[in-house]
Amino acid sequence: MAVIAIARGTLNAATELSGSLSRALGWNVVTREEVYDAARAFGIEETGLGELSFVDERPPSFWYAHSDKRRRYLACFQAALMDKAMRDDLIYVGHLGHLLISGFGHVLRVRLAAPEAYRVKALVRERRMTQAQAIGFIREVDERRLRWSQFLYGVDWRTPELYDLVLNPEKLCVGAMTESVVAITRCAEMQTTPHDRRRMGDLHLAAVSRAILLRDPSTRGIEWEVVAHSDTGRLEVYCPHVSAGSIAGTVAGIFPFTGGESFEVAGDRDSHIRDLLRKIRGVTSVQVVLGEAPPSTDLAD
Repeated sequence: MAVIAIARGTLNAATELSGSLSRALGWNVVTREEVYDAARAFGIEETGLGELSFVDERPPSFWYAHSDKRRRYLACFQAALMDKAMRDDLIYVGHLGHLLISGFGHVLRVRLAAPEAYRVKALVRERRMTQAQAIGFIREVDERRLRWSQFLYGVDWRTPELYDLVLNPEKLCVGAMTESVVAITRCAEMQTTPHDRRRMGDLHLAAVSRAILLRDPSTRGIEWEVVAHSDTGRLEVYCPHVSAGSIAGTVAGIFPFTGGESFEVAGDRDSHIRDLLRKIRGVTSVQVVLGEAPPSTDLAD
């Protein structure tokens, strides 16, 4: 379940590199579009964000008003990406999706970065743009990508720490870049360990659970935290911004949901959440807790 995640930009170099790596390693290539199609099963279309692209559109102007859609989009996309990552070794080619599976030793995050002059020449050659058109296109796309990375992930996509390897296609041919990446994937640090498999399974189960909670009309709109134990099938669902003392209705114990519905007693709320999540394959128990999730004791996190 090792992953090579290549962040693509305005050039065809990422596509060429992924194809070369696939032939060298025998791994499947998965694109952002394929993950999006798989995420339809989790309701990503309902967010209205999936069809937008930083190449063509700017992110929504009022970010706060779209915070719920943003959470749902990321939950759906992460669940679908994790589905694919859990099955086999793969090469992912997308925009910023690698940020959803960072933190694992067996995930190699690659960025292709070339000087603007080289990018301009490539666009003039590949897309038959004028030099002025190519310069304008590159600068507009880079600016939109920055806005999208801030909107979705709260980061600047140009930050070097977001990548493990940065390659310059102006200086390195596809063959040389392929050799470099293949060499890294074969080093000890990139090998998947049983600990990695368990942590990946936990993240996958938690992502699927969040996607389901954020899709249901009764539970969407809340920033759920899910702690998953994939080895036992146990889920712990935390609602960090709602405490027992803040529950509306001191006698009836009404628990309000921003989706427009409420449960008269906490038992109804818990039962509904359990019913939703127990449909996930492998889930054996669901515990619902008001408050924040405890800090992780996993030293690798």
